[in-house]
Amino acid sequence: MSFQGINPKPEAGSDISFADVLAGLRARLGLIARITVLVVAAAVVIVSLLPTRYTSSSVLMLDQRRNTVADLQNVLSALPTDPASMQNQIQVLESRDLAAEVIAKLKLYDDPEFNPSLSKSLGGEIMALLNPKSWFAAGPSAPPDPQIQRDAIIDAFLSHVWAESVGLSTTITVNATSRDAAKAARIADAVAQTYVDDLVEAKLKASDATSAWLTQRIRELGNQVQQEEAAALTYRAQHNLDSSAGGTQLIEAQLGGINGQIVQARADLSAKTAIYSQVQALQNAGRSADISQIIASPLMVQLRSQQADLIKQSAALAIPYGPKHPKRIAAENQVKDLDQKIDEEGARIVGSLSNDVAVARAQLSSLEGSLNATQHHASAQDLTAVKLHALESEADSSRKLYDAFLARLTSIQDQEGLQYPDAHIISRSAVPSAPSSPQRMLIVMASIPAGLMLGCLAALLSLRFAGTRRREPVVAAPRPVRPAPQPRPQPMPVPQPAHAAMPPLIAEVPGALAEGAADHVVDWPAAPFARAIANLLTRIAPQRGTARVVAVTSAGTPVAGTTVALALARAAAASGLRTILIDGDLASTRLAQAAGLRAKAGMIDVLAGNTTLNQALQRDPRSGALMLATVRPARDPDAAIASPEMGKLFGHLRKIADLIIVASPPVLGSAEAPGLARLSDAVVMVARPEERPQPGLNRALQTLAQGQSAPVGMVLVH
Repeated sequence: MSFQGINPKPEAGSDISFADVLAGLRARLGLIARITVLVVAAAVVIVSLLPTRYTSSSVLMLDQRRNTVADLQNVLSALPTDPASMQNQIQVLESRDLAAEVIAKLKLYDDPEFNPSLSKSLGGEIMALLNPKSWFAAGPSAPPDPQIQRDAIIDAFLSHVWAESVGLSTTITVNATSRDAAKAARIADAVAQTYVDDLVEAKLKASDATSAWLTQRIRELGNQVQQEEAAALTYRAQHNLDSSAGGTQLIEAQLGGINGQIVQARADLSAKTAIYSQVQALQNAGRSADISQIIASPLMVQLRSQQADLIKQSAALAIPYGPKHPKRIAAENQVKDLDQKIDEEGARIVGSLSNDVAVARAQLSSLEGSLNATQHHASAQDLTAVKLHALESEADSSRKLYDAFLARLTSIQDQEGLQYPDAHIISRSAVPSAPSSPQRMLIVMASIPAGLMLGCLAALLSLRFAGTRRREPVVAAPRPVRPAPQPRPQPMPVPQPAHAAMPPLIAEVPGALAEGAADHVVDWPAAPFARAIANLLTRIAPQRGTARVVAVTSAGTPVAGTTVALALARAAAASGLRTILIDGDLASTRLAQAAGLRAKAGMIDVLAGNTTLNQALQRDPRSGALMLATVRPARDPDAAIASPEMGKLFGHLRKIADLIIVASPPVLGSAEAPGLARLSDAVVMVARPEERPQPGLNRALQTLAQGQSAPVGMVLVH
């Protein structure tokens, strides 16, 4: 039976099998052992040459407690303990300035471990000779720069010291390494103590700087206070201002007194004017005798008494004497004189009242004039008082600021001897009893697998370049297998005789019988099963511009055929081919279960017209291949395969895909396998090696030959 349309198997030896690799490694055990011994010996030599180093640690704690006697928070705030601030303090501990202080304190400038210029080793000389800069140096070398030497010493010191925070606490561990255990402990303690001393020194410097600034500022404020107070006193003296509330209380008292006098004067004037008006009215009415002031006058009382007496005398004389009698005339004259005196006294009293009104009016005018003058003076004095108040306010503000700065300076000077650092050492470093590096035993033990790996790599390279070839597997066959040419697949296959010869062997697929083997194509592309499927795909792949239908079947074992068909579809989709996998076993849903596919419509639904092809085609969950699965078994699978709709379906699939793989049921035990083989361009018969001499495989091949199937190729699985 010729196998036309399928590329023949390439020559053996194109790649190396895993068994050949193991055999090659087994043949080169001596090389692997020698390389391993060399690597271990080199590791032993290297660890013996590496210097022994000791590591010691000192622990610091950032303390938030305050000194209750003297608190310098206002001069320099306490160190925060948030994670960012902890990292800042670690940077301070690893700073170059702190390193320079420790180096000077421990006199490490003269230590060859930290001063490279003092350590003349063979390795250093070799490195100096290998330095290209020294090859072209002309003349004697210049003396080394002290600053460069200092920087090199600090760099060497910093490579031996590091700090790290301890979890979420406020503690920092200072680590130091050295070739001498005691020196490592001294360095760790010195770094921690220098850091604490620097914290105190920083506070002292801040206090000194603040004291100096306050002293200078107090001196300036003292001069300013003197000048401002002198200006206020001079202004007060120049404007004759009293010292009570800016000179305004006296003016206000004067204004109050004058206002009171004016009120009193106005009342007095009103009273006197009323009295005078009443007296004038009575006088004009001829009722002078009713004027109370005249009546109450003592002189008027006396004159009235004399007038009464004279009237009595005149009346007494009128009886005995006549009108012309001298005594009567004398008495009447006396009465007239007394009346004249009474009138004169009344006029005098009225004139006195008029004078009192004039005096009261004049006094009121005088008081009003004095009030106006005082008011003008008060207005002018208010203006001067405003400026005086401003001068006094400036002097008072300067005085208060001066007193505050003076009190702060006194407080700082009293606190300078009570400094408390924000960090303290809670655990000083101990002298280590065992070295921290190198881990000689660990390095030597690690060199053993490293040597084995290098030995295996050398053996594999030797195997690769020595031209070792894979041995061709021995497969029993009736006659030698000759590769056939690669003609284009014939549309009508040639019928095979009843007793056909064994078909050509086109591939061997190891591991195909393992559970889940089809997933290896996606999960482990370099596995032997995946590589064998890839080789098989190259032999059945269609030519450019054509489509090919390949049926995968078996004699009686359906699992192997299903695995190979699913693996081929996944490999073809991964290679970029438009691939469709058809479940040809219409009596079983084995393929959908193997692929993990959950479809609602399948092959039978498409053939019956219940659904469209687009709805029935489902994407493989593990690849890009399309699958037309069997959702539910068909009642008559043979009739479905032989129906015209099946031919139309395959014709349509050839137009939309590059490779159509048909997972055909086993030939023995099913009637639809020969029909699917006739619709295909090639048939892949999957069999186990022990099945080749068995009659079951021969009957399956004869069945395909009698059904005029496409060319058949053999794939052995194990």
